[in-house]
Amino acid sequence: CVCVCVRVCTYVRLCVGVFVRACVRVCVCMFACAHVCACACVFVCMCVRVHTVSLHLSLALLSPVGGFLASASRIPSFGRNAAFSVRSLSMTTPFTPPQKLKGLFVGSGSDGLQQDQISCAILSLTGKQPTNVNVLYLGTATYDLPGPRERQTLRFIEAGCCASALEVVNTAPGPLQLSAAVEAADVIVVSGGNTLFAVDRWIRLGLHQLLREAMERGAVLTGGSAGAICWFQGGHSDSMDPDSFKINMLAAAASQQGDESSAAPTNISEAKSWEYLRVDGLGFLPGLVCPHHDKVQSNGLLRALDFDSMLLRHDSELGIGIDHWAALEVCDGRFRVISVEGKEGSVLPDKTFSPDRKGVPGIWLKEVHDSKVEMRLCPSEGKLELLLRNPKVIKKDARTDACRIDNPDDAPGP
Repeated sequence: CVCVCVRVCTYVRLCVGVFVRACVRVCVCMFACAHVCACACVFVCMCVRVHTVSLHLSLALLSPVGGFLASASRIPSFGRNAAFSVRSLSMTTPFTPPQKLKGLFVGSGSDGLQQDQISCAILSLTGKQPTNVNVLYLGTATYDLPGPRERQTLRFIEAGCCASALEVVNTAPGPLQLSAAVEAADVIVVSGGNTLFAVDRWIRLGLHQLLREAMERGAVLTGGSAGAICWFQGGHSDSMDPDSFKINMLAAAASQQGDESSAAPTNISEAKSWEYLRVDGLGFLPGLVCPHHDKVQSNGLLRALDFDSMLLRHDSELGIGIDHWAALEVCDGRFRVISVEGKEGSVLPDKTFSPDRKGVPGIWLKEVHDSKVEMRLCPSEGKLELLLRNPKVIKKDARTDACRIDNPDDAPGP
């Protein structure tokens, strides 16, 4: 019995020894694998960092010779074939265009929409013959005045379209009436004018949701000035200009013949003392839009320069400066810049910015980096997802409520 016990104990000791050695070897192997993985991760991170630094260095070196990235000067230079991805320059959320998004956004209201080049481009987006196209005009930003309506629908009527207006400034149409009008539209034209008043009124009536549904089914969204801003997240707006207030615009209706934007003063001493305002749009597309980008209005300020100041206060947003005679077309996930032939603009032959409009119309993109505004010429066409991006944060303009008080919506609600 004693011998048997001794042998059993010896056998157990041997088994335990073998088991312990096996466990030790497994632990050593696991530690070695973990060490190798950690080293691999560190190596990959170092490679990515080196690649990023190299990319930024390459872009910086390209700037003075090829003109890809401009300095923060007021009149920067950019190369003709500069291809870029906004997302690569800003750590922000990518933008995926809605599948059926179609639109044409003009730098001016009545001026732009009276151009055959613009109206033909809008109608071509419908894919229909003009005689089969229903155009819905929303004149809320000009308080449903007949003059702007006639100017901004004339070319469509001449082409054979059926044009109607949805008036909501002094009345509050019911949900069925609003829905029927929007659902029947192939093209929705928003007038120039006071963006803040128009968007507020639509939201109050619930019209904004119907407009989104129209976008989702493929209706063409269009308009100039306020009619361009309203489709984006926000814009550089003249909604604080007293001449754009309801009471003043209605009083001056008989004498107002041209574009809805105010004219520049004949000399600086006659400049009026209102300021530009960042207003919210409907948010169907990301971006902060500045129409009339190359013009001076009655406050004597070049909008391009004042837009830079606004972007420094709202530095997460992408700025889109559309010249008075230019337009941005979007369709099938792509974009195209339209420059009205024979009109003045800010793009010189060498692709630099002309503050005194000695070039052709164009579109400029602006971003804030290191507390400076960087500006580049928008390519003539490309993928929309590479052009636009969502901002990290949208800062509201503190003066908005005061502007609402100065220009109240005193009409009945729903």
